[in-house]
Amino acid sequence: MKRAFPLLISLTLSLLTDVALATPLQAQDDILQRLDKNADGQISIKEAVADPFILESFSRIDINGDGIISRHELSSVQLRRSHGHGLN
Repeated sequence: MKRAFPLLISLTLSLLTDVALATPLQAQDDILQRLDKNADGQISIKEAVADPFILESFSRIDINGDGIISRHELSSVQLRRSHGHGLN
């Protein structure tokens, strides 16, 4: 029993880490799937209108300022949000 407990803790921590790492990617995919109406893998300002938070944050998410939120830009924001840094 003494050997099983550390193994159980190790497995639990491993599963929790996997879930924590997957969450930002799942959120990114959910946002893209919900807003990307023309299925080009990006969110335009017209598509962003459907989500008040994304619309309000559009210029901060659109890192390169091209008027489109790419998958990369969205994942960068998700990563920053998951580490408590917000959209700054």
